[in-house]
Amino acid sequence: MFSNLSFKKYLTVNAVSFGLAGLLWGLILFNRLPDLEYPFHYAAFLILAVLGGMSLIGFSKNIKEILKSILAGVLGYGVGLLVIVVWIYGLALTGIFILSLIPFTNNPTADKFFELIDLSQKSIGIGSFWLIFLIIGVFTGLSYALFLKTKIWPMIWRGGVGFAFGSLIGPIIGNLLGNALNSLLIAYLITFAVMSAVLGKFLAWGVYKFKK
Repeated sequence: MFSNLSFKKYLTVNAVSFGLAGLLWGLILFNRLPDLEYPFHYAAFLILAVLGGMSLIGFSKNIKEILKSILAGVLGYGVGLLVIVVWIYGLALTGIFILSLIPFTNNPTADKFFELIDLSQKSIGIGSFWLIFLIIGVFTGLSYALFLKTKIWPMIWRGGVGFAFGSLIGPIIGNLLGNALNSLLIAYLITFAVMSAVLGKFLAWGVYKFKK
């Protein structure tokens, strides 16, 4: 499936492919301003499923393998979204509460780095939804494990931790670069590119190391 790629190159390929999907995700959300409320969008997850699915199998020419990997992503993100929709408010509040227990995150200045704020001062939470991204990542990792025939637990925790960690560092990097260039568009693009690239690296790590 990816025998011609070293571990390092495989991680890089997936980081780039998932990162590109993240750029498109950020662009989709940016174009929905100022009516944007949540960072979740079905089209963005379809793009992640397609580009991510293709890169996880090393851009194989086997159509069956490609479709299987893409379907794994569609089901993983889809089921994760359906689960979080039911408890989205409770999960968001729980995630915010847990973050508030960390000293350096419990202040207004730090809060701004976990959110994306447009000119109307309306904000969209990213880091505050880390627990939600963790759950989506868990289902995504499970789906890839089942479809790509890898060990299940390594993919579950890598999917969850990867997406959650990405959602925490993505907006920080995005805001820093966006503020430096005075561009909200850059902030959106970088935020979701980083989030997706981190998820891609974690999932690729699991697929490469734990393929049965």
